Amino acid sequence: MKNLLQSFKILVCTTLVLVSLWFGLGANLANLAGSPAWAETEDLQKTNFINADNTKIDLNNSNINTFRQLPGMYPTLARIIVNNSPYETFDDVIKISGLSAAQIQKLKDNADRFTLKKPDNSMNRERINNSLYRL
Repeated sequence: MKNLLQSFKILVCTTLVLVSLWFGLGANLANLAGSPAWAETEDLQKTNFINADNTKIDLNNSNINTFRQLPGMYPTLARIIVNNSPYETFDDVIKISGLSAAQIQKLKDNADRFTLKKPDNSMNRERINNSLYRL
């Protein structure tokens, strides 16, 4: 009976892994199928997660938790920035509809702490909740 239960657990775990791989592969294929509007923009630097410059927050690629280093940005303003990306210029960020005067001033005060690079979805990263707090 113990061996049967252990075999069942292994089967369930294997199935879960295969299902997650299947859906992950599907998401990557969906990203490759279409060419987003920003793909042709040559003005922004290419994103490189391996050699990332962590001194500035990339408004097109950073996770919402990155904004914790700036007082007053997390979580509300950071979520607005992440949900409205991608951006081509910093002025696009300032022009997000619904921002209060205080939020716009907060962005302008921290403008030197931001950078813009080409959006990169190749790693299929979750920008709002990357599960860092989960077990």
